[in-house]
Amino acid sequence: MEEHIYNNFNPTRCNLCFTRAVDRRLALPDQKVRFCKGCRLIGYCGEQHQKDDWKSHKDFCRAVTKILTLKKIDHIIEVRNENETVIGGTRRDLECAISLAECLIISMLQRKLRQHEYTLLRFPNVCHVCFEYDMSKLKPCTECSQIFYCSEEHRLEDAGKHTRWCEMYRINMLLDADYPNRLEAFGSPKNLDAFKLTRFPANTFELVNLAYGVDIPRRPETVKDFNDLKFVSNYSHISIILYALNVTFMTEELQTSLVIYVVGAEDEIVYFDYNTCSMIFTFMPQIRNVIIHFIGPAISSIKDEIELNYEGARSIRMHYHKGFFHVLEPLEQMERPQIIVSYNCGFHEHIDSNKDTWTHTLARLVRFVNIPIVFTSYTREEACQDCAIIYSIGKRSIKKKELVFVKRAIDNPYKDYKPLRNTDHMDGCDELYYSNGYLSMVISRVP
Repeated sequence: MEEHIYNNFNPTRCNLCFTRAVDRRLALPDQKVRFCKGCRLIGYCGEQHQKDDWKSHKDFCRAVTKILTLKKIDHIIEVRNENETVIGGTRRDLECAISLAECLIISMLQRKLRQHEYTLLRFPNVCHVCFEYDMSKLKPCTECSQIFYCSEEHRLEDAGKHTRWCEMYRINMLLDADYPNRLEAFGSPKNLDAFKLTRFPANTFELVNLAYGVDIPRRPETVKDFNDLKFVSNYSHISIILYALNVTFMTEELQTSLVIYVVGAEDEIVYFDYNTCSMIFTFMPQIRNVIIHFIGPAISSIKDEIELNYEGARSIRMHYHKGFFHVLEPLEQMERPQIIVSYNCGFHEHIDSNKDTWTHTLARLVRFVNIPIVFTSYTREEACQDCAIIYSIGKRSIKKKELVFVKRAIDNPYKDYKPLRNTDHMDGCDELYYSNGYLSMVISRVP
C-alpha cells in the first residue's frame, strides 16, 4: 500500500478501515485490533486488511522479526538485551531502546524509514507507566484509545498526568489528514468593522466564528466538527499576524498599506490563500494593499509574484525569494516591513554548527527598529531556546538599541489546533504539541 493511503497513520487502529470508512470513523476506536505476529507493532481489524497491507508492511516487518530472532527477544524495545529489561525502567531507557532499534532497522533495510514505520517505532503500544508490552495485559484509555495500561493500579497512578493530554490524544486519533473543504458551507468572511470590536478575538476559533458568522466548537464530536477544526487551523498563520499587529497597536497606526516578511518560509505558504488573506481586510478595513515577501531556502519553485485582487478595491501581492535572508536582503529590493514573522522557527536547531544560518539572518532582522519580530515554536522547551538565541544575537548585533520582549514563549491561542504526538519521550512539558504552539515577539527599541 502506498504511503499516502495511510491517512494520518496511527499505530492503535486499523488504518485501512480509517481510510475507507469515512462515514463511521468516530466508531472505529471501539474496534478490536489484532496486532501483527511478526513485528508486534502494527494492528489490523482482521486478516483481510492485514493481507491488503502486506505489500507496504513486509520489508519493515521482516527486518524487525529478524532482529527479534537474532537477539532472542519478544519485543523490539528489548533490543538492549545485554542490559536490564525496559519494563519497569525509566523513559530514558525507553528512548535509548527505541533509538537503538531505529538504527538497527535502518541498517537492515538499507534505506530511511517511511513515515508510518517511524511512527510505529516511536510510539509502541506499551503501558504508559511501566512499559509492559504484552498486549494480552494491556487495556486502552476508554476516552482516547491511544494510551495503554497493564493494570487498573497503573491507570489510576497516571490519571492526573494523562487527563491533561487525553482530549488531544483523542483528536489526534480521529483527525484525518485531508484538506478541509468547508467554504461551500461558510461562504465568504463578513465585512467586519475592526474599530467597532470591543476586543480582538481571543483565539483562532473566535476569530473564524466572528468573521464567518458561525459557531465552530472547540471540542469536536462529529465528522463535521473535525472538518471544521481543520478549517479553523488553516487560519492560524494569518491570525498570528493580526494578533501581533493588534498587541503592538499597529492596527491603529497603519494607514492603507502593509508589508510583511515571512522569513524561513517553507510549506506554510499554502496557508496564505485568497480566503485566509481576506482576514487582513476583514479586521483592518483601512488597508488597501498588502505585500508579503516569503523568504527561505526551502521555498518550492513557484512564480516570483502572485497577486490576489478583492473586487478591484484591495490587493495582496506575494513575492517569493528562494535563499537566506542575510544573503538576499543586500541584493534584492524589498519594501521596509511593518512586521516580520517566522513560523515554527527552530532558531536553536543548528546553532554553533556548520548548518547554522539563523545567526546571520537574525543579526540583520534585529536591526529593524520598532518592527515586531514574531516567531513561533512547536514546544515550550524549543520556544525558550529560540528566545534565548534571538536575545543573545540581539545583544551582540545591535548597538545603542535594546531588544524588548513583548511576548516570551507564551502558549499561543492562535496555534494550529491539530495535535501531533511528540517523538521526544523525555519532553514532559509537551507530550503532544501543535504547529505554532508557542509564540514570542520582540522589538528593537532605541532606549
